[in-house]
Amino acid sequence: MKRVMVVLGIGILLFSSFPTFVFANPADDPLSDFSPQQILVKFKPGTSLPEAAQIHRQLGGQAKETIVGIGVQVVAVPKGQVMAKAKAYSANARVAYAEPDFVAEAVGSPNDPGFGNQWGMVRIQAPEAWEVTTGSGSINVAVLDTGVDLDHPDLAAKLTSNINFSGSATADDVYGHGTHVAGIAAAMTNNGIGVAGLGCSSTIMNVKVLGDTGSGAYSWIASAIIWAADNGAEIINMSLGGSSASSALEDAINYAWGKGVVVVAAAGNGGNTTPFYPAYYVNCIAVAATDVNDARASWSNYGGWVDVAAPGVNIYSTLKDNGYGYKSGTSMASPHVAGLAALVFTSVSDANGDGKLNDEVRSRIEAACDDIGVLGIGYGRINAARAVGSVPVLPGGITGSVTDAGDGSPVIGATVTDGTRTATTDASGKYTIGDVPPGSYEVTASKEGYETSTGGVTVASATTVVLDFSLGPQLPRLPDTNTMWVDSIRFIRNGKNVVVEVRVVTASGALPGAKVGLGLECTNSKVWSFSGTTDTAGLAKFRVSKAPVGSYLATVNSLTCSGFVWDTSKGTTATGYTLSG
Repeated sequence: MKRVMVVLGIGILLFSSFPTFVFANPADDPLSDFSPQQILVKFKPGTSLPEAAQIHRQLGGQAKETIVGIGVQVVAVPKGQVMAKAKAYSANARVAYAEPDFVAEAVGSPNDPGFGNQWGMVRIQAPEAWEVTTGSGSINVAVLDTGVDLDHPDLAAKLTSNINFSGSATADDVYGHGTHVAGIAAAMTNNGIGVAGLGCSSTIMNVKVLGDTGSGAYSWIASAIIWAADNGAEIINMSLGGSSASSALEDAINYAWGKGVVVVAAAGNGGNTTPFYPAYYVNCIAVAATDVNDARASWSNYGGWVDVAAPGVNIYSTLKDNGYGYKSGTSMASPHVAGLAALVFTSVSDANGDGKLNDEVRSRIEAACDDIGVLGIGYGRINAARAVGSVPVLPGGITGSVTDAGDGSPVIGATVTDGTRTATTDASGKYTIGDVPPGSYEVTASKEGYETSTGGVTVASATTVVLDFSLGPQLPRLPDTNTMWVDSIRFIRNGKNVVVEVRVVTASGALPGAKVGLGLECTNSKVWSFSGTTDTAGLAKFRVSKAPVGSYLATVNSLTCSGFVWDTSKGTTATGYTLSG
């Protein structure tokens, strides 16, 4: 899943229509979604320096610096022309991509009642984990945040580096977010004062990427990720994020993962399934927040892209100016995972021989999670003791029934497989697959005479999940001469509008005159129903005016045309799309 460990811990979300900076508190005065006078440009391989310089002259940009490791240039442009210049660069054949230098925010702290000092450490069984390992001083957790209090008695001796990528004059924590995050991950433990950090003996790299108002440019964050990966970080924690996707930020995360770093990031505090960056990227562990009752915090993001959860409500930790106190947010959940990664690094070996441990660390953390029965949180809530081997990771199972879609009767003798293990349904249509290691699986049910059906499940340690199937009759194969199908479903953005284009074809090519019924859903709970007829190019087009930002799913639910039969075994019937700001 995600390989290099970078932990993202800032807790404020960006809700802009463009890529954004990372901000620390949504209550602050709003900042621009992106830097007003610079963009990020990456040229395609093989582009020479003179060629790049010529393009800059032609398009009116000036290269200020290059983010080493991913070859992305920070380019100064005239004020007010960011979007126009990004578009102009993107149109050049020598440019891989160009985008605004977005802004991210620290993930904020909702005002929730307290539950007691460090209840989260007890809930995830940290004391039992410390009986197995207290980590190592050679394991570095890079905290990419608003800085760390350089004189705090619970942190100062843990700091191995202090570097500032932000616009602030100091690497110290003026804003007050990074100090709290750092304490959760790796405050001094068993020193007779303050709090215990989950990473125990691990050290802290103070990497300031957010300024003194809690916000920072994506370019600062990307540069810091590269620096941390090149300077000994095993884990990167980012308790920050924005609502806008960025190729440069994703490149930096992939670079760190490739260097063997575990990357961890806060999933965001929007209380919805909307992607939050960089947590959304595949090589980040996206972390949701839970409360003392093991329920998802109402404000925590969730969804299929969120990997794990950790305590994030009223978390007691270090504060700037040598203090201690409570904060809440996915920013507080993320460093729990970063600190756990520091422990797990000392308890795993290179199982696949790739010379790195970040993949084994991530797999162990995810497989060891407790299933708390909360939807939209991947593997579950982290369990430190199980992750380091104090409590064994036990296999689970998959069980359920297979029925006939027509009359609901049991389908006897159907084959159900998770790709490795197989079961056969009994006289009541029931099946059970046992000894399934924790993880995510695509399960398939099949029997001669029926159409095959597939479903996805996530199995946690010592947990059996239920997955039922309903099989429809297998349709006879129709000759190509009288069949039609949906060749493609495309989303086309046009300003604030979105057009969904459905193409219908036959074996002879485009099919005009076909009637298409289309259902369209958005994560903000909006649902549309369209009908239309294909033109001479076989295209039916459906328009959504002032389309809201979110994740869309377009599904063709009906297709008719005189003389033709819809062959659903060909082409596609549904396509997803994410509309950012």
